[in-house]
Order: sequence, then structure tokens, then C-alpha cells
Amino acid sequence: MYKNFILSHKNFIISIVAGLASTLVFLSVMTGGKLSVILVQLIPLPLIMIGLSLRFTCLLIGCCLALTIILIIAPSAILMFTLLSLLPTILLVYLTRLQRITSDSNLHCQYCLGSLISWITIATIGLMIFFMSHLTTESGNFETEIRHYVVQLLDQIVHFISTDIRDSIIVLWSAIFPAMLGSAWLVMVIINGALAQWMVTKAGHASIPTPDYLALELPFWILIALVIAITLSLTVSGNVGYVLQNIAVILMWPQIFAGLAIIHQTLHKKPNAGILLALFYMIFFVMFGWAQIVVAGLGLIRYWKRIRQYNIMSR
Repeated sequence: MYKNFILSHKNFIISIVAGLASTLVFLSVMTGGKLSVILVQLIPLPLIMIGLSLRFTCLLIGCCLALTIILIIAPSAILMFTLLSLLPTILLVYLTRLQRITSDSNLHCQYCLGSLISWITIATIGLMIFFMSHLTTESGNFETEIRHYVVQLLDQIVHFISTDIRDSIIVLWSAIFPAMLGSAWLVMVIINGALAQWMVTKAGHASIPTPDYLALELPFWILIALVIAITLSLTVSGNVGYVLQNIAVILMWPQIFAGLAIIHQTLHKKPNAGILLALFYMIFFVMFGWAQIVVAGLGLIRYWKRIRQYNIMSR
């Protein structure tokens, strides 16, 4: 009993430290600085580590402490902190625990990575729709209103590009700006989850086994959702069509992750795999828009392989 009390006390202290760490990272980002762009991606990391190593109760303790501190020090930033730390943490940890399945080839429990990524994507879409539904528009058109935000943003961060390039950026960003923000949030959640799992596994405190990322397989329903979103976005106009095209962009991300898994799996077998992967990611980020489409298309290969396997087994 005394040992259990010590362990519970230790977990309580760790939860407090995680909450403080997440809060300090967020406040340091709020003050600005050269590292803010990097640190903003790591705000939920301490809390996610707690969620993937200790009980869910410990996570809630850390989240409540962090929320209380922000309410006292910077109450105006509470929504931002919730979006960047609390919401991704609770969502990821809850879905991770929910998606655990018993593996046929192993005695331990493992969560379905493809289903986890798919549901996080759906949650991202729900978050995007929620904020777009609260967007106040004088013209009644979402894209026109978002164009004003994009113009203001470019005026603040870009001053050295030509007018033609600036106009092209405005047109592109205005069309998919909600999806750009949603994609950034989605990627942040996935990266923090993978990084937290790696760190708690190295420390020997992981509550779940690390999945085989290279064997990522997505459920068929997320592909069907993508096809429906693309089809409707091409046939429906107005605000509904605008929302659908942004939904379609976000729904591409599970396929992109599957495509990246195939590329890693292929290059991992080659000599100088590290150099080849570095070159690939240089091309991927330089040609980001088109590269996304190509890699997402590559992710469809595993659907085709699974369909072939089903056909062979059914014969």
C-alpha cells in the first residue's frame, strides 16, 4: 500500500511538471523570439508524453494545472492554448487508447495506426468547419472574406516579392487557407504523437507498444470520404463548395502519410538510405503542392494490394 502511494505521488508530481512545461513553452512562444516557430509545434509534447505513459487521470491533472496557469497569467490566450495544447493532447491520447486492438500475431495490445490517423483527420475537419461556421462575412462569401485575411497576412510577412507572384499566392492561399491551417494542426498532432511515443519508449515507460509506421494501412472509409469530397467540390459552388474543397485537401493527408510510409519502406532497403531520404524531403518541400498529390497517389497502392489479396483469398 505504501509503495502504491509512493508511485501515485510520483505520478502526480510528473503530471504537475508536464503541465508546467507545456505552459512555459506556450508562454515563451507568446513572448516571441527566433525559436517560436519551432517551439509552437512542441507545446503539447509534455502532456502527450504523460498521456502515453501514465493513466488518463494523470493527463487530466496536468491539463487542469496548465489551464489554470494560463487563465491567471494570460486569460486572453486561453483559446489559443486550448487549440495548440489541450485539444490535440486529449484527442490524441483518447483516440490512441480507444483504437487499441488485440493483435492476432502478438499477445500484447496494439492500436490501429491507420484508424487513429483517419479519426484525427476527421476531428481536424470538424474543427475547421466549426471555426468557418463562426466566420463573419459582410459579403456572405467565405472565400472573399478569407482573401482579406490572406492579404493582411502577406502584407505583414512578405515585402520583397513581385506583384504577379503575390497575386498568385493570394489566389492559391485564399482557395485553401482553412485547409492549410487545418493541415498544420493535423501534422502537429501526428508529429507530437510519434515523438512522444518514441521518447516514452526510450525511457521504458510506454503504456502501449510502438506501431510499425512503415506498415501503415488506412481504412477504406477514409478513401471513400476523399472521393466523395473531391466529387462534390467539383460539382457544388458557393460556400458549400468552398468548404468541400478544403475538406478534400485535409482528407488527402492520410493518403500522404501512407505514401510516405511506402517511400520510407522502399528507400530503407537501399544503400545510403539516409541520404536518399534527405534528398526526397528536399524535393518534397520545394515542390510541396504537386509533391503532396503524387505522394498521396502513391499511398493508394496499398489499397490496391489489399483488394488483390482479398480477391485471391476469396477464390
